[in-house]
Amino acid sequence: MIDTHAHLHLINDSIDSVLNDANAAGVQHIVQVAIDEASIDLNLSVYSSLSNCSITGGIHPLSVESASGIDSVIKKLSAHMDAFVAVGEIGLDYKYATNTSLQHDYFIAQMECAMQFNKPVIIHSRHCDDDMLQIVNQFPSLPKVFHCYATNLEFYQSLHGEHNYVSFTGLITHSKRGKVMHAMRSIPLNRIMIETDAPYLRPVGVTDGQNRPEHVGAVARHIAEHRGVSFQTVVEQTTRNAQLFFDLPLSVTSAC
Repeated sequence: MIDTHAHLHLINDSIDSVLNDANAAGVQHIVQVAIDEASIDLNLSVYSSLSNCSITGGIHPLSVESASGIDSVIKKLSAHMDAFVAVGEIGLDYKYATNTSLQHDYFIAQMECAMQFNKPVIIHSRHCDDDMLQIVNQFPSLPKVFHCYATNLEFYQSLHGEHNYVSFTGLITHSKRGKVMHAMRSIPLNRIMIETDAPYLRPVGVTDGQNRPEHVGAVARHIAEHRGVSFQTVVEQTTRNAQLFFDLPLSVTSAC
């Protein structure tokens, strides 16, 4: 299995412990996702050296600071793009922030940077479906994954281009019905990935402590149960999807 979205730097435990437990649970690879300049630097200095991790670079919408900072962010991303498997996480979040114009500026600048360097993007999208569609559909050829997918099927169906993916977290394990579950059952399996968003979004059954990559299998099991396919089918297909999307080495296998 591949945990396609984790924030290892926010887990209150040693990296060796986290990776060992993940490996014991059948997780062979983790995409370590940046959210701000500090985590970009950590990815480059610490996580880039781990053979079972890949790193990203990007500024989360709730981490945007000032318009004057956009150029320095793009300069940093551009200088280290060979080290990143994706630009992200980037996007829009209208739930908590009022600086939506600044979010738009950072988002578009980072999307353009990803296009320039032929990198996929990891997108954070919360309470902003209309504006999100207006922006991302300007980039139909850019591979995108909408992480922690939490909206309806119609949003996915409104995306332009042939390289649109979604990723589900432990949130879906708390539901058996609703718009997100309908989307999960309906979106083609070859466009779905699994993630923990660790240390957040613990799946059902994890009641103490932080979420960790070892729990990504709970997401795969829930998808399998509610799509009427085997756990192994979900693991193999989501692993293949992640390999293709992030251009991960073929040595990352689909076995669990």
